[in-house]
Amino acid sequence: MKILIKGATLVHHDRTEKKDILVKDSTIAKVSKKISSQEADEVIRASGKFVFAGFIDMHTHLRTPGREDEETLLSGALAAAKGGFTTILCMPNTTPPIDNYEIAFWIRKVSQNIGIVDIYPVGTITKERKGKELAEFGYLKEAGCLAVSDDGDPVASSLLLRRALEYAKMYNLLLISHAEEKSLAAGVMLESDISAKWGMPAIAEVAESVAVAREIELAYFTASRLHLAHISRRRSLRLIECAKKDKIGISCETCPHYFSLSVKDIERNNFHANFKVNPPLGTEDDKQAIRKALKSGVIDCIATDHAPHSFLEKEKSFQEASFGMIGLEFAFSLSYQLVKEKVLSLEVIADRLSYRPAKILGLEERGEIREGLRADLVIVDLEKEWVVDKESIVSRSKNTPFLGRKLPGVVEYTISGGKIVYKK
Repeated sequence: MKILIKGATLVHHDRTEKKDILVKDSTIAKVSKKISSQEADEVIRASGKFVFAGFIDMHTHLRTPGREDEETLLSGALAAAKGGFTTILCMPNTTPPIDNYEIAFWIRKVSQNIGIVDIYPVGTITKERKGKELAEFGYLKEAGCLAVSDDGDPVASSLLLRRALEYAKMYNLLLISHAEEKSLAAGVMLESDISAKWGMPAIAEVAESVAVAREIELAYFTASRLHLAHISRRRSLRLIECAKKDKIGISCETCPHYFSLSVKDIERNNFHANFKVNPPLGTEDDKQAIRKALKSGVIDCIATDHAPHSFLEKEKSFQEASFGMIGLEFAFSLSYQLVKEKVLSLEVIADRLSYRPAKILGLEERGEIREGLRADLVIVDLEKEWVVDKESIVSRSKNTPFLGRKLPGVVEYTISGGKIVYKK
């Protein structure tokens, strides 16, 4: 199958250019100013549209196995394709957790059979995510894992985390840290004037940065690769910036809700549980610091932390409801909103959603629009807008604070491995 994308503007991590793209089978066969339509079986006329390399989400929860009522590998893949993601990493806080070869291999195999987007399992750091004994990283790597994480919980023991970093280094696995000091985080929202006003159990601002500091020191000590998940605090970013200047091998991500919302939005929306997320929504200063760090490159990636929950788990009081919100279908539009606000450029979006995640994960054949690479491509119309409503959400769960909101930028085509897997 040969697909020709004609007349579009290509958005690279360092430039834009107007060229045609010829896809042959699973590969980008040609990128040129003018490619004849006769060379293709199907022509996508994309004049006025923009093409990005397929987005890569380093942080997705697909709830499989165990909670298929919230999300399945199929529904998660469909949601990813609609959002322009062609590669996603699914986190291991499932039931049972992804802590052994059999479960990891099963997820990889089933997702390959589904054949919509590429899904890589993330294995656990510790067996059953209990923080007591390391999982068998060699088997997890052999089963197809690119990374390990106990996401949802930190590894409390510094000694065990040291051993995990050393062990992960042996197998060239990325260790993804859920940086949180639990003793400072026994609440439901950020400690602030708002939490005090309404008597809400609060999470201290330093619950994240205290853990980030420990993780950075252990990464330095072990000379290991470390990726910090869902960074949300200004102070954490300062620590990360200093560590990067010291050439410590760390990377980090943030999520669209942290640069789009703040703790004030919780009060404005009457404490609706769709605004409850962990780490919690930050202050306006946090939000602005995250935007600045995205622009400067201190933050490497935009990840979704897509966290589906059932209607019953969210239709509770703010204190009783589960943490988390879905994000696969909205991440690009929320990121593009920063371009419209002149905070970021299109090239930065391409870098944070495609290019850098591919480099961090060692997926050298992805993340760029270049001849010979895997044909993972997203075609978007930046002039169109769309409204988020429950009927249009592909995910099995609908827990998002952006319901009813008009968002800019529409994904029109997603091409994964040379196949059109989503068409508007």
